[in-house]
Amino acid sequence: MNLAKYNWELPTHSQEETKLIEELQMAGLKYSPAFLRLCIERGFTSKDQVEQAINQTPQLYHDPFNLYQMDIAVERLQEAVANGEQILIYGDYDADGITSTLILFETLETIGANVDYYLPNRITDGYGPNVARYEEFIANGVQLILTCDNGIAGHEAIARAKELGVDVIVSDHHEMQATPPNAYAIIHPKHPEGDYPFAELSGAGVALKISHALLDEIMPEVVELAAIGTLCDMVSLTDENRTIVLGGLQFLKDTQRLGLRLLLETQQVEFDKIDVDTVGFVIGPRLNAIGRLGDPTPALKLLQTFDEEMAQQLVVLINEKNSERQAIVKQIQQEVEARIDLLPELPNVIVESGTDWHAGVLGIVASRLKEKYNRPTILFQHLLDKQELKGSGRSVDQVNIFEWLQSIDQHISYYGGHSQAAGLTVNENSWENFKEALHSLANKHEDKINQPESLKIDAVLPVSEIEVDFIEEVELLGPFGMDNPRPLFVFEDVLVKNIRLIGADKTHVKLSVSENQHADTILDCVAFSKATQFEGIQNEDTLSLVGTLSLNEWRNKVSPQVMVTDMGIARTQWLDYRSSRIAPELLQETAAIYVFRHSKLAAYFSERIPSSSQVMLYQEVNQESLETNTKEKLIIMEPPQDIESLEFLIKQTEWSKIYLGSFVQESKYTAGEPTRQEFAVLYRWLSQQSSFHFRQSLSKMSEVLKIHQTRLKLMIVVFFEAEFVTIKDGFVSFNTAHSKEAVDLFALPAIEKYRREMQTEALLNYQTISEIERYFEENEVKS
Repeated sequence: MNLAKYNWELPTHSQEETKLIEELQMAGLKYSPAFLRLCIERGFTSKDQVEQAINQTPQLYHDPFNLYQMDIAVERLQEAVANGEQILIYGDYDADGITSTLILFETLETIGANVDYYLPNRITDGYGPNVARYEEFIANGVQLILTCDNGIAGHEAIARAKELGVDVIVSDHHEMQATPPNAYAIIHPKHPEGDYPFAELSGAGVALKISHALLDEIMPEVVELAAIGTLCDMVSLTDENRTIVLGGLQFLKDTQRLGLRLLLETQQVEFDKIDVDTVGFVIGPRLNAIGRLGDPTPALKLLQTFDEEMAQQLVVLINEKNSERQAIVKQIQQEVEARIDLLPELPNVIVESGTDWHAGVLGIVASRLKEKYNRPTILFQHLLDKQELKGSGRSVDQVNIFEWLQSIDQHISYYGGHSQAAGLTVNENSWENFKEALHSLANKHEDKINQPESLKIDAVLPVSEIEVDFIEEVELLGPFGMDNPRPLFVFEDVLVKNIRLIGADKTHVKLSVSENQHADTILDCVAFSKATQFEGIQNEDTLSLVGTLSLNEWRNKVSPQVMVTDMGIARTQWLDYRSSRIAPELLQETAAIYVFRHSKLAAYFSERIPSSSQVMLYQEVNQESLETNTKEKLIIMEPPQDIESLEFLIKQTEWSKIYLGSFVQESKYTAGEPTRQEFAVLYRWLSQQSSFHFRQSLSKMSEVLKIHQTRLKLMIVVFFEAEFVTIKDGFVSFNTAHSKEAVDLFALPAIEKYRREMQTEALLNYQTISEIERYFEENEVKS
C-alpha cells in the first residue's frame, strides 16, 4: 500500500466467525453484526465474555491483603498512628506519583496520622529515594517513611534510613530488580514471593490497595485520584485497572475537588462528558507539566485544596506551566528538525544535544521525533557545569533501545528503562565515542529500522456500516488504553469527496469519503499532523484509510467521524512539480532516482541531491540497471526524447511516488513544427549566403526570416540530412552540388525525432496529472 506509514495486519474471517455471530445473537446479544465481529476479533466468543467486556460498572476489586507483606505494612502504619509517630510519604513528580501520594496522605489523615508528604524535584532530587533528602527528613523528626510510585530501586537511601533507625515501607509498581531493597515491607503487585492476581497496577493503584487495607473500605474521593494515576501512567486497562478507571471517571464527573473543577472549567470541559481523553489530554499533561519543569507540589495542592482563592491561583500557575512546557517542547523540536533538514540524509538514529534544553521535556520531544521520522531518538541536555549530558530516548517498535544501550554501556555513566524508552547520562569525555558507537550500531540495523511498524486492524468495514449506534456500541468496550487499544478499522478503496488542510499552520487534513461516486453515505475524517502524507491527494482520488471512530457533535447534531491513523493508495502517486524553474524541494528527496535526458545537467545535479538518492540517464535505463533498484520514488527531472523510455522505466518498478518536474530547457511543443513555406524561405536565403557560423548568426537569422530559433535549428539539421548544406566546426555552407531530386523533408529522421519530443512534451508538460496517470495506466494494460 503506497504512502502508508505502517504495515497493516488485516484480520482474517471465516465461516466459523459468521456462525459464531449467529450464535451470539441467538443467545440474546442484540448488537450489530459489525460489533459482534469486533468482539470476536478481541477474543470475546461467548455471551458471558462479551457482557463482561462491555460492563461499564465492573466491581472487580481483589483483596488488598493478597499483596505480599500488606499485613506487615498495615500493622506498622497502624502502630505509627497509635504512637503519634511522624510519617513521611515520599512520592514522585509525575501524575501517578502525585495522585498516589495524595491517596495515602488523605487516607492516613482520615485515621488520625501525624503525616506529611514530599514530592521530589526532578531536576535537583532525581527519581526515587534520595539519600540526602532522607537524612534531612530524619534529622527533622521523621520516624517512618512510606514511598509510593518509587522505592523498589532505592537500596542506598533505604539502607541509610535503617542505619538511622527509621523504617521504610516501599509501595511501588516499577520493575523489580534481582535483589529488592532492605525495607521494612515491600508492597508490589509483581513481588516474586507474592501471589497477587493482577500484576499491572499503577503506583496510584497500589496506593488505593493500601488505602483499602487501612480503612477496610474504598473511599470514592481517592478512586478518582487512582483513575487519574492509572490513566496517566499508561498501565494495562484490563482486570482491576478497568474497574478503577471506570469508577474513577464516574466520580470525576461530580468531583468535589475544587481545584480540579476549576482546572476543567478553564478548559471548557463538560463534566457529564468526562472520559479517558479528558484525563489523557487535559488533566494529565497539566499535572505532569509542573513536575517536568521543577517542583511538582503545586499540582498536588491543586487536587487537595478546598480554598477557592488558592485553587484559582494554582490553576493559573499550572496552566501557565503547561503553556511553558508546550513552548519549550515546540522550540526544541523545531531546533532538532532544523538540524535534521541540514543533513545530507536522515540518519538511522537521531542523537542531538543542547545546553539550554530542559531535561524534563526531552522524552516528549524524542517521542514526537520518533513518530515523525520513524527513527530511534535520544535527546540530551548538556550540563556544562557537571561536564555530562543527561538524555531521554524513545524507540521504534523494531528496536529495543535498552539492549542497544547495554551493548555500548562502556560509553555510558548511567542508564535505565525498557525496550521503547530509556534515560541515560553520558560523560563529556565519552560523548563522541558514544555517538559513534550508537550510529555504528544503528547502521548495522538499518534494514530493521526501515521496516514499517505494524498496525493490528480489528475490522475492515464499509462506510455504510458506520453509524452513531455502532460507535456507541464500540465505546462499551472501553476504557481504551494499554492492552485494550481503541479499535482500528480499515476503509478500503474509498472515494475522496472533499479534502482540505486545516489548522493555523495547515498541518492537519480534513476530508470526506464515500464508498463510490453514487453512494449516499458520506463519512467525515480528520488526520492530525498528516498534511505531508496526504500531499497530492485530491478530490475523486481513491485511497484506503485506517483509523479509530468517534462522535462529532456540532450544533446539536451528532455524526460519525474517523480519526485517521494511516492512509495508503493501491497505485503509484503522481506529484506535480512542473514549473519554469526547478523547485528546490524537489532536490531534497531521499532514496529516490532522479532521471535526466542530458548528461551535463545530470552531472550538475548529482552533487546537489541527498546521498541516498541517485542520478540516472534515460539512455542508461535497462532491465539490468533496475534489477537491483531499492528506491521507491522516481523523480522526472527532464522529459525523455521519446515516451517509450519513460514507459519502460515506470513499468519495470513499483514506484510509490512519481514526482513530475519535467524541466524543459527549450520547448519544442511551444515552438511548433516548421512549415513547407518556412523551409522554402530558408532554402532561398541559404542559397544566397556564403559560409557562416550558425550559433553566432542564429538570433539574427530568426529575426530576418521570422522563424522561431528552435524551428531554425531543426531545419538546418534537416537540410544537412538532405545534403542541402554542409556543417563543419559550426560553420554552415550551402551545398551547390546537392542532388536536384525531390526530397520529402518531413520524412527525414530529424523531423521524426523532433515530433516524438513534441509529443512527449505535450503529454508530460501540458496535460493534467490525472490524464498523465491514465495514459501510463492504459499503456501498461495494453503492454
